[in-house]
Parts: sequence; structure tokens; C-alpha cells
Amino acid sequence: MPTGVGSLLGMLLAVVAILALAWWVTSLIARQGTLALPGLAAAGGAGELCVLRQIPISRTERLLLVRLNQRCLLLGAAQGGVTLLAELTEEESQIWLGSLSGQSGGSAGADFRRFLHSSTKK
Repeated sequence: MPTGVGSLLGMLLAVVAILALAWWVTSLIARQGTLALPGLAAAGGAGELCVLRQIPISRTERLLLVRLNQRCLLLGAAQGGVTLLAELTEEESQIWLGSLSGQSGGSAGADFRRFLHSSTKK
């Protein structure tokens, strides 16, 4: 009997240790955003990636207008992954970066739809 109680207490201690470790890791991620892994740029650094606009196409697919430094990219995101659809020229990127900083969300979203419509006619 004593060995059964000892193994039960050992398993209970292991479960408590795992739960404590899980709580510590999630609180660390909540404070820092992500774990600080080698090779990853810190948030706000030179390699900052920012989603400017997104349009849902279906339940699992969407179009994303993304800024990486001063470049703007049009990406397609689906369950299978992310695909680069187009890279805006420097002039188009400057127009977007300037217009998005000075406009409200509604008119910028309409401009994104207009841009998307015109770019698919090429």
C-alpha cells in the first residue's frame, strides 16, 4: 500500500509542476509578446511587419496588405499557407503609407478594394 500512495503523490507532484511551468511560460509570452528566440527581430525593430488592411475572401482565406519596412506586399492567406500575390512599387507604397496614416479606416478600406480591383485587371 505505501508504494501506491507514494506513486500517486509523485504523479500529483509532476502534474502540479507541469501546470506551474505552463502558467509561467504563458505569463512570459503575455508580457513579451513572443519568446525571445535568437535570430528574430524584436517588435518595433528594423524588420517590423505590420498588417495595414485585410479583406476576408471566405471563412479561411483572406487578402492582406502588409508593410515590411517601406515595402508594401499583397498577400493571400489560406489554410495551406501564405502566398505573395504582388509587391507594390515604391510610388504605390508611398501613396498607401501616406494615405493610411491620414485617413479613417472606412475610406482606406474602400481605397484598398479599388486598388485590388484595378490590379487584377492587368
